[in-house]
Amino acid sequence: MCGYVTFKYPIFVDIIVREEFMRKRFLVIGLILLFICMSITQSSAFDNVKKSTIPIFNGNTLYVGGNGPDNYTRIQDAIDNASDGDTVFVFDDSSPYHENIVINKSIFLIGEDKNNVVLDGDLKDNVITITDDDVFVSGFTMIHPCYPSDIWDSTLVDIVSSENVTIKDNFIRQYEWEFPTNNACVVLRNSSYCFIQNNTIISDETSRAFGVVLLPDSKFNNISGNEISLFISGVEIQWCSENVIYMNYLHHNLDGVDIWYGNNNTIINNIINFNSGEGISFEDSSNNQIIGNTITDNGEGEWIDNGIYIGLGSNNYISYNHISRNNPNGILILSIKNYITYNDFSNNPVGVYCEGYHNHITKNNFMNNKRNAYLKVGLLDLRNFWDENYWNRPRFFPYPVFGLMIGIFNEFLWVNFDWHPAQEPYDI
Repeated sequence: MCGYVTFKYPIFVDIIVREEFMRKRFLVIGLILLFICMSITQSSAFDNVKKSTIPIFNGNTLYVGGNGPDNYTRIQDAIDNASDGDTVFVFDDSSPYHENIVINKSIFLIGEDKNNVVLDGDLKDNVITITDDDVFVSGFTMIHPCYPSDIWDSTLVDIVSSENVTIKDNFIRQYEWEFPTNNACVVLRNSSYCFIQNNTIISDETSRAFGVVLLPDSKFNNISGNEISLFISGVEIQWCSENVIYMNYLHHNLDGVDIWYGNNNTIINNIINFNSGEGISFEDSSNNQIIGNTITDNGEGEWIDNGIYIGLGSNNYISYNHISRNNPNGILILSIKNYITYNDFSNNPVGVYCEGYHNHITKNNFMNNKRNAYLKVGLLDLRNFWDENYWNRPRFFPYPVFGLMIGIFNEFLWVNFDWHPAQEPYDI
């Protein structure tokens, strides 16, 4: 996929994809080394310990559960006795572990099997709180954080002022009845260079909680390969920049991705579907990229329901997405100077609904929409740029985009033109 889009996307997309490819290459190398480490078993000194494939990292390994003579019974006790670089390995035979864990040192916390090693917060506090850099957590089911008193007050995983934290291959479960107010499964607070990767993050029904939340000044984080379902928002970003949301499956939430006051974030190669509100929503956000996503079957027909919603902000780039069967709009644009290019809009009630101005809608395919495009402009803001789009079939004359001009006292019919409509659909 990366090779394909590198040759085909415009330059601004090419730069993003190349950077993402480099990140992926280094990540893959790291994961290979990690796999090699995890495939090594302990020596005969631990013959009396429960047999398992046990990871070995730099530093010592401390064991929780199992039947070794020096094994710990509580995870927190093992963490308290660990040093930076050590591994705490948790067996499944003593699960569930009823603890509220605090990780305040650079360690690896590894569960034997994410389906069978359960961390139960017993509604007392966060299940895991991380306050140090270079922490790796993998292989757990996490349930029952504390009953919150305010928004973001309790979470299953809380990452606070940390860097290079990886939360990988976990099952993170929220229950609707636990939360009378908005809360989240995974929260990053002023944390950067973190990976939230290959987790299943889910609620039991569409809840008042959030999936993954990035709070102010969390930068350069990677949210990738997760399934996130049944939340107010699958991924919520507030006052954060330079984050990547990559190859996730975001479905049956209210909104798939919400970005508030966020700049220079990238949403790439995700499947975002069957969300009842917005697939992706930007509010007061600029210079973000939405690239190569499948955005389908979002919205229940309300004006605020769309495949993509772009509120205030500018210079957002939306390219190479498949945007289909969203109700009522494939994209609703309320802002200025955004670039909508090389997308497939199909089977939407309205492909592009534009209430902003100076937006560039170029080289897209519009296929089988009830209405391909509609515009509503102000008296002094009359112009959007439509050019070289394919409009259902070959067009030999300029294609009119109809709508309304909002005057001081009245509304008037208005029209923009695509002066150079494409004669055949683009290969997107």
